[in-house]
Amino acid sequence: MLRALTRCCGHWPPGAAAADGMLWQTELRPHAAGEFSMAAAQANVAMEDQAQVLASPSATLVGVYDGHGGVDASRFLRSRLFPHVQRFATEQGGMSTEVIRRAFGAAEEEFHKQVRQEWTKRPRMAAVGSCCLLGAISGDTLYVANLGDSRAVLGRRVVGGGVAVAERLSDEHNAASEEVRRELAALNPDDAQIVVHARGAWRVKGIIQVSRSIGDFYLKKPEYSLDPLFRQVGPPVALKRPALSAEPSIQVRKLKPNDLFLIFASDGLWEHLSDDAAVQIVFKNPRTGIANRLVKAALKEATRKREVRYRDLRTIERGVRRHFHDDISVVVVYLDRHRERRHTRVIDSSSNCTSAPVDIYSSNTHQSAEPLQSYKS
Repeated sequence: MLRALTRCCGHWPPGAAAADGMLWQTELRPHAAGEFSMAAAQANVAMEDQAQVLASPSATLVGVYDGHGGVDASRFLRSRLFPHVQRFATEQGGMSTEVIRRAFGAAEEEFHKQVRQEWTKRPRMAAVGSCCLLGAISGDTLYVANLGDSRAVLGRRVVGGGVAVAERLSDEHNAASEEVRRELAALNPDDAQIVVHARGAWRVKGIIQVSRSIGDFYLKKPEYSLDPLFRQVGPPVALKRPALSAEPSIQVRKLKPNDLFLIFASDGLWEHLSDDAAVQIVFKNPRTGIANRLVKAALKEATRKREVRYRDLRTIERGVRRHFHDDISVVVVYLDRHRERRHTRVIDSSSNCTSAPVDIYSSNTHQSAEPLQSYKS
């Protein structure tokens, strides 16, 4: 188990480099309920998305972490979230919503400790955060937990027909949603600036679009943004209470015979593909390279919107490429055998882990990426 977690949270297995040096994919791999496919695309100078799958005979964990403000929070989650899930699941004898809540809370607390340690030398750490999407399949039960605007979608076969429909499984926390804006206003009745329309979008405190995340402590704890050190990063932020939350929304679902597959992806995919479009791509195409097919479909749609040719996108450098699309991470999980399994411990000694590269560009060009920091509990 320790070796599997080390592989998952440290180095990544070899994948297939593409003609586009900003793309990565890996071949189909087994998990307890069938097979899964992974792919990713880099747009930022340093890859802010991270994704991983931990598979054992008894359970499957999927993580997609969409960082913002820097790479630190998403890389931290890549290293530490699964170990927290495993620890609490072992203590409680299996997966549950309580296990997931405790794991998210422990990750938030541990990352805050890291920020405090580095604060004086790196004030920007207080402004680094990440969305966090976690999927867990244990027996015939699916858990989906989310912070931010990554998304999990189920492809389900319609009874009596050869048609698949999309069912969204995650709650999104983005100020673009009227429901989220109402929630923020209700929690902050004395703060008229809790949600502001700025730079073409609704933003919490006029700054950030997501309302829940790991990190972003300058919007959770006033001691950071009010400290003179923070002036190196940005202006002070007036807080009467935390503007953002790290409390995940969790959905639990019993898997059914007509449940075909799951798509977990960062918002870089969903900006360009609807739930239904993504489900139809997976349903109508061969499994091999299916996650990469989704990534390319999103990229082609992004270039269509900008009126450039997809083949020309491959010549655009990282960083500049962010003007066309965001980092994208996709995991497609096929559900073939969930009816045959029984509830057991979430992770066992024969676990195997697959992670996307920390930085795709560095991986494909065989350059040294910024070292992946070792986080210890």
